[in-house]
Amino acid sequence: MTNAKNNAVASIAVAQYETLRAAALGSALPPEARAGLMLFLHTGMSGWARTVSAKPGFERPTGSRPSNWKPPEEHRTVIHLFAAMAIPTTVPEQPHE
Repeated sequence: MTNAKNNAVASIAVAQYETLRAAALGSALPPEARAGLMLFLHTGMSGWARTVSAKPGFERPTGSRPSNWKPPEEHRTVIHLFAAMAIPTTVPEQPHE
């Protein structure tokens, strides 16, 4: 790899790291950085760094949905059903002392 290419890969890795660090400190994580976060959580810092340096650009897989995608209207009932099952709507009572 040439020196210019090494510098470009390093600057991309630093930018991606700073995005993840900012998210860890409370900033919003952009949708394009979510794959990097999952990689970081799964493989740790060293695995993330090896992968980013080997393949600095992340391409959206073919057939993946854009971030502004909305489910078709006919799926909304099923989505609401699953959400109702996963999210409790009542708070359990605390025992009185």
